[in-house]
Amino acid sequence: QVITNLTQALDRQKERTELMRRLTMWRIQHVKAKQEEYANRIADRHFQTALMKKVWAAWRSLSEEKWKEKVAKACQLRAENICVQLTNDYEAKIAELTATLEETKAEILRLHSEREQYEGTTKKAFMRGVCALGLEAMTMFQGK
Repeated sequence: QVITNLTQALDRQKERTELMRRLTMWRIQHVKAKQEEYANRIADRHFQTALMKKVWAAWRSLSEEKWKEKVAKACQLRAENICVQLTNDYEAKIAELTATLEETKAEILRLHSEREQYEGTTKKAFMRGVCALGLEAMTMFQGK
């Protein structure tokens, strides 16, 4: 009876040990599964973040390129407008100065003609004076 009881107690002890071993193995597997699941979630999150960074960088690069093109076009249009405006302003100034030059040339011609007329008048007056002196001298010689 004692041997039977001891054998039964030993068997129960073996069963308990086996159950404890199985429980411990199950816990270890359960913890490993949780750790693997957590590692997979972290890896997925890291992958998604890296992918978003790549997409963001590509979009930003494209956006900056389009922005640069827009700015370049706007600057070019502004420069062209300024060039056209300056061209128009200078053409108007050139036309104005050409008109002033023509007026000045006409004034110079008028002044030259007035000068020639004045010189002619002066020459005629001087010649009349010379003629008058000559006539006066002749009358003086004729009177004697």
